[in-house]
Amino acid sequence: MDLLSQQGMWTCDQGAIRISQSGQPSVFDMIKVLGGSSNPRRDWARITESHPEVVPKTYNLVFPGPGQRETPVVNTKEDAYYILGLLPGAVGRKYREQAAKLFTRFLEDPAGLVLDLADGLSEDEAKRLEARLAGKRTRHSFTDVLKEFGVVQQGYAYCTNAVYVPILGADARQLKVKISEEKGIAVKTVKPRDHMTIEQLTDVETAERIAVGQLRRSTVGGNAGVERVVRKSAEFTRRLLDGEIDIPGM
Repeated sequence: MDLLSQQGMWTCDQGAIRISQSGQPSVFDMIKVLGGSSNPRRDWARITESHPEVVPKTYNLVFPGPGQRETPVVNTKEDAYYILGLLPGAVGRKYREQAAKLFTRFLEDPAGLVLDLADGLSEDEAKRLEARLAGKRTRHSFTDVLKEFGVVQQGYAYCTNAVYVPILGADARQLKVKISEEKGIAVKTVKPRDHMTIEQLTDVETAERIAVGQLRRSTVGGNAGVERVVRKSAEFTRRLLDGEIDIPGM
């Protein structure tokens, strides 16, 4: 099930769950559809009374349409899962059992779990997963080389921005603020690569991979020297990707 669909409504045989423009589901609809409740307002009041920590996980929203009243919606995907675990009756119990089994599988066989989950991905989701995994492998190589060439402390952030600015047009902080505003989530929780498009992930991975090669050809060392090579490399990569320059000898 995709609780955080961006289509305005998530539907199943048991009913429909309203979704905000930011992808946040209605708590009342979750309780009614997924919990099988005939009185979701009453059940939500009981949940908030026994578990007051859930209140900050939601905010009130008036959905479009005539006669709509304020209804709580969850702030994040994690908050939705948290509330699911508190649903009364068999649904909440079954969810908690499934969550426990999933967590145990994560601890015992994370690679196998990922492979099983990958089988259910759409083509676009699979492509994104491939791009994300490739980016993680290259990122490890990139940071290893930065360390090898004497980068320390804030130098890692400087080198990251030396890739982001030429490739994406913004530094990490600017990306986080933009994503925070668009997604309605706290800046401190934003991981830019979790929100990049497949093309952006691929471009960043390409720039970091090329930067590794260029650093190995150089004799620089320390934060400033390494950052300069990384930035020049990323600028050249961006121009190659955009077709602004020719490869020598062609």
